Amino acid sequence: MTVIGNFRSMQTNDLTAELVGNIRTIGFSGKLAIVHDGGASHPNAPSHRVFLINEDSVRLEVGAAWSQKIKQGVRAGEEFLSANIDDPSFERPLSFALFQSDEHTWEATWRRRQTTN
Repeated sequence: MTVIGNFRSMQTNDLTAELVGNIRTIGFSGKLAIVHDGGASHPNAPSHRVFLINEDSVRLEVGAAWSQKIKQGVRAGEEFLSANIDDPSFERPLSFALFQSDEHTWEATWRRRQTTN
């Protein structure tokens, strides 16, 4: 997996309540805020909303994230976020995952989806 960004937890009592950081790829670079959505009414609804923070510090909603658990390996059971952002200028949505790297820091990772024939 390729690291495409780093995020920092903005709360000490709930480490996934709000994450702020940057994503950088060849085709996209931006500051994002990933904010817990306490109003999710359906079990499959996103747990977080993703906002682009523009140069005027205005937040524009650009995607969503889902809280999930790592299923296997040495980090099995740990929480991570699976996120998507989209924009009319994108050919397809940008999907990435956020994994906690230390107490208040998260790494955004990207991996090309495997195609099935």
